[in-house]
Amino acid sequence: MDALTIDASCDFISDRGDEIWSLLKQRSIDNVMLVGVHTNMCVLGRPFGLRQLAKNHVNVALVRDLTDTMYNPAAKPFVNHFTGTDLVIDYIERTVCPTISSEQILGGSAFRFSSDTRPTIVMMIGESEYATAETLPRYALENLGKTFRVRYVLEHHDRDNHFVGLDGLDEADLLVVSVRRKPLPGEQLQRVRDYISAGKSVLGIRTASHAFCLRNSAPPEGLVDWPEFDREVFGGNYTNHHPNTLSSKVFPAAPLPQQSPLARGIEIRPFRQGGSLYKVRPLVSTATVLAIGRAEGVGDEPVAWAYTRVDGGQSFYTSLGHRQDFRTDEFIELLDQVIKTYSGVGNTH
Repeated sequence: MDALTIDASCDFISDRGDEIWSLLKQRSIDNVMLVGVHTNMCVLGRPFGLRQLAKNHVNVALVRDLTDTMYNPAAKPFVNHFTGTDLVIDYIERTVCPTISSEQILGGSAFRFSSDTRPTIVMMIGESEYATAETLPRYALENLGKTFRVRYVLEHHDRDNHFVGLDGLDEADLLVVSVRRKPLPGEQLQRVRDYISAGKSVLGIRTASHAFCLRNSAPPEGLVDWPEFDREVFGGNYTNHHPNTLSSKVFPAAPLPQQSPLARGIEIRPFRQGGSLYKVRPLVSTATVLAIGRAEGVGDEPVAWAYTRVDGGQSFYTSLGHRQDFRTDEFIELLDQVIKTYSGVGNTH
């Protein structure tokens, strides 16, 4: 093809594993970047594919934006074709080898198919009490894969309070926060601040109300906290929670407020809440409460509300998010509606 020049002094073309392995050995090549078409087929499985290269101690990386998958969205897991590629890349990163993207070498922007118009959701997860590192990805696979591009920002496996993937905020349309009491290195917390101050949308799940500060103590040396995050970003006022033994039920606010454009069309169906009922009263006066939690012997507490921040951006917070809530159809419907509304897709319910 005219766009590709073959240099006979250093370029080679082959589809045979023995030839390619001989070439790597002859040239003492230990570092390989693999690009290709069907990531879940040849790129992974051929004799010179990712698995064999990694198994034989070659330093191999997949160039993740220069690949695709052989996948029919009518088959399991019934997601968008591009989401299918994302899932294979995620599998490769977890079990085979690292990945890079082309702009890290060439500059410019990473390649993206012109028909891949999915809004990007970034889920920042860093808590162990409610297992959202399991429930949120499962929810995303089952409910978001046909419409959205989902990226994850996760805590480093052996460095507490350090998160991997925050550069994904640069292209996010919606940030979902499920973090509990994690002061961050200054430059990482600044990335979160920059995203929010740009007026972009935020959805907080349960412990996001106390995401970036410790309880009644200063952050360790080298880390920075944000104790005002709850009030500034969500209009909230988390102080503690009611007893775990107190059973509560979720009801729509009465009357259901309609003054917030991003609250219109979001419907709440009553259901039994999993986990404790958070103490959050009083909220900032401009917060729009959509749902309340009711338990015997205590006053009603807001459990879901919309808030327009000082920077003009839109936030939504829910103190729901216990593992049991993710097994409840009514909670899943609420998340679906909020994510579609706040990511710009619009409400389809």
